[in-house]
Amino acid sequence: MSQREKLLAVVDDDLQQDCGDYLVLRELMQELYGRLLERDVPEIDRINLQITVRVEAIAARAQRRSKVLAAFRLETSGVGMRRLLSSCSGERGESLQQHWQQVGDLAVQCQQFNEHNGKLLAMHHDILQQLLAGGQDARLYSPQAY
Repeated sequence: MSQREKLLAVVDDDLQQDCGDYLVLRELMQELYGRLLERDVPEIDRINLQITVRVEAIAARAQRRSKVLAAFRLETSGVGMRRLLSSCSGERGESLQQHWQQVGDLAVQCQQFNEHNGKLLAMHHDILQQLLAGGQDARLYSPQAY
């Protein structure tokens, strides 16, 4: 196996692992929303720890991909990754394309769940601020622009 093929195999393996981690991350984000609604602090802490572990693993693999792109003298960005993928053919090329697309789709979904959770936290914060400030008026129950 050539050096190029070895590096492409590493990228493909990393993308497959990213897909798995993003699937778990998506489930964790959904579970976190429910725990935030319940204000279940021990479970929120447990889930946040699991999220951190997954995000760190994904970030480490992204760093490794950047090194592979640099080894191929490509930009260490999405543009460089697309150039790398377009240079691959056959089964390896198809696998890389499929996994890269799946990683992108899952990352977008996780980002949406993260934003959803963030809005819920912002709403909780606003309500607490109003209660602590003594502003227990009708605004508490009126629609907010989250």
